[in-house]
Amino acid sequence: MFLDRRRLLQFGGVGLLAAGSSSLLAACKGANSATASSASTTLTVGVYQEPDTLDPAATGLAMVAMMITHIFDPLIWWLPDSSGTNQFYPGLAKSYKASADARTYTFTLRQDVDFHDGTHFDAKAVKANFDHVVDPATKSRSAASGLGPDYDKVEIVDDYTVRIHFKQPNASFLHNVTAITLGMQSPAAIKQYGAAGVSNHPVGTGPFKFVEYQAQDHVSLERYDKYAWAPEPFALTGKAKLEKLDFKILLDTNARYNALRSGQIQIAQNLDPDTIASIQKSKQFTHYNVPSTGQPYGLPINIDKAPTDDIRVRQAILHAVDQKSLNEKVLHGAYTPAYNILTPSTPGYVKANDSMFAYDPAKSKSLLDQAGWTAGADGSRSKGGKKLEVEILIQSANGFDLPAQFVVNALQQVGISASTKSQPFTTAAASYNQGVENLAAVFFYSLDAYLLHTIYDSSQIKSGFNWSHLDDPSIDRAINKANTIADPDASAAAYSKISTDIMKKALFLPLWNVSGVYDGVTNLKGIKFGPTGYSYFHSASFT
Repeated sequence: MFLDRRRLLQFGGVGLLAAGSSSLLAACKGANSATASSASTTLTVGVYQEPDTLDPAATGLAMVAMMITHIFDPLIWWLPDSSGTNQFYPGLAKSYKASADARTYTFTLRQDVDFHDGTHFDAKAVKANFDHVVDPATKSRSAASGLGPDYDKVEIVDDYTVRIHFKQPNASFLHNVTAITLGMQSPAAIKQYGAAGVSNHPVGTGPFKFVEYQAQDHVSLERYDKYAWAPEPFALTGKAKLEKLDFKILLDTNARYNALRSGQIQIAQNLDPDTIASIQKSKQFTHYNVPSTGQPYGLPINIDKAPTDDIRVRQAILHAVDQKSLNEKVLHGAYTPAYNILTPSTPGYVKANDSMFAYDPAKSKSLLDQAGWTAGADGSRSKGGKKLEVEILIQSANGFDLPAQFVVNALQQVGISASTKSQPFTTAAASYNQGVENLAAVFFYSLDAYLLHTIYDSSQIKSGFNWSHLDDPSIDRAINKANTIADPDASAAAYSKISTDIMKKALFLPLWNVSGVYDGVTNLKGIKFGPTGYSYFHSASFT
């Protein structure tokens, strides 16, 4: 079976067509367009973040997932077809069958696949991978969350058939199993290096093999010549066209742009908005902006720490920020303003909720007055001799620096004193789980509305992504119940109500919608993009 039991996600056609249509890409060329040698078989990608791990089961970073999707394969794929409609496609599994109650999923596996280390792929390998995900020593983030709290076991039916069991219905699993965080890695490597050591020894079945990882510099891959199982949309019947694929770690946006201009890299992620505007004007490089499902870039608000434990303060924060102005003045139109906890292409998104906390500084001030925070002569507020202050903790090199300062200035206009500090992702994530800040920083790529479990379920506070520290049993129950609903219309209705209820709690300050943003040489062709905006270089080449 490769038909979705849920409603197929529809993408804004412009983003996908602009990325995938040769006629539209040709229009991006300028008189002085930059190209790489057509004879080149090495692609170097400038990435914006240091990996937290190269283990798909352990990573919590979208950038790492984009990188390692070239090393690993999922059991099944969820990709847009030529019309932009997302469909399921065979991966390491030839087919699947879901039980009517969404408790059991049976996968029939390919029989002709070997891992990069020569280990044969079979049902035992699948079981070893799921065991690795739930092993506490793995310290899984996204993968464990994708399995959900009711994962039971993997049953080996025969050498090439597995049955995955859940204690309760898990309707989101089909989407989540397409994520590379549940991709298959060599059981021999897991055994040899252990749950922690495998993070630096990734061994998959994908089109490229791991060569080396040099911290703060690069991750290098080389072609796996036996690869012959790319999904249909990649239009690749055998091995990759490129011989080498390197990821150059350049945390600074100017460094990535300079590397692109000098030819050190051929495509860059997440350049500075000013640079993107210049590129779009000059057309020296091809610009890609691919809408994504998930949660927008924004600031989760900690409800456990004063003064943001008061909903009136949280509401005041949301009404104080003008996302339209942020995207025009700071981001220079490179993205689209976000007003919701979900991006528009994500199931559960309710457009009417975009106006729930519309920019209204007068209302913001009124809410703070109601909360007892009195404005002084200089406009700053205090109560009982204590100044109204909030701390914003952002992640290093993650695009939040200037937007966070915009938020600081906006809050100052209504009397809230705000400060920012920055930490590397791993350190910041631990701080968020501890709740040391008032506002965190996040953007989240996800394929299913069950992401609400990942970012709002109480089980995700101490080690997951519930950085608002929401602990509401009624929300937990509603999300878990929605995940039992197989009917697409009923499921969408359930998640829409949940997202509305969560928004009313004023837990998240949305800023701009997440998307896959890249700029590359104009003769790099054959890049494919997925629903989360990830780039796939399986069939990429220089012309």
